Amino acid sequence: MRILVTGGTGHLGRAIVSGLRGEGHRVRILARRPGFHPGVEWAAGDLATGAGIADAVAGVDAIVHAATNSPAARRGRLRVADLVHSPADVDVDGTRALLAAAEAAGVARLVHVSIAGLEHMKGLGYTRRKLEAEEIVRGSLIPSSIVRATGFYWLLERLFAGMAEQRVLAVPAHVRMAPVDSDEVAAFVVDGLLAGRTGAESFAGPETLTLVELLEQYLDARGRPRRVRRAPVPRRIQRALTAGSTAPGAPRGTTTWAQWLARGDTAGPAVLPLAA
Repeated sequence: MRILVTGGTGHLGRAIVSGLRGEGHRVRILARRPGFHPGVEWAAGDLATGAGIADAVAGVDAIVHAATNSPAARRGRLRVADLVHSPADVDVDGTRALLAAAEAAGVARLVHVSIAGLEHMKGLGYTRRKLEAEEIVRGSLIPSSIVRATGFYWLLERLFAGMAEQRVLAVPAHVRMAPVDSDEVAAFVVDGLLAGRTGAESFAGPETLTLVELLEQYLDARGRPRRVRRAPVPRRIQRALTAGSTAPGAPRGTTTWAQWLARGDTAGPAVLPLAA
């Protein structure tokens, strides 16, 4: 198949591209600034403006929509404004434009990458955008699936690296997460696309740990042991955050947080050049 990947230069997208190519499929990447990689087609376009999308979907059999726009993920920390507002350009407007072009081009399949537990965190601006995007996908005429993943290890490390610079380290005491290796999410996405699965499914990491445990393991692995304070959080918020970050009953990856940290991966920027 010829498969279009949006977000193909990000952490998850790079692994999806690699997985698809490993299965012998032709991959086209939609990017504002096309790069170069042997065996990969590049389509110049921008989901935020709609430019180039019609050309990007022309002649493809399937689409993996992994692009998103999270200012908090790009900067590696959350601001108060992020709790209320999040851009709609890529996740909502871009998803709508992509699906409209795909329907017109007769694309046969689409996989949309989303986030686990969105319904438990509707108050957040970014969460609302992701929920809107899911509704657009569900309303499309194209057979589709939605893969909802828990938080990625690389993003968790970026957040913890910023927190480690603070004089006092404090995280909610009883909030639990099941973060996951984005490479394993990519493999799950590729498998679902090639198997023709439809509907919504979630994917999570192999362990459910408290934020305190996750942060302490990070600090130990990076040789920066610190005291981590337990911040009190209302139980209602604790339950919502835990329910939105653990995906109970979902298929699980195998790489633990400690194993990922030991690999020496670094969080890096949210978007990377596609290496040869």
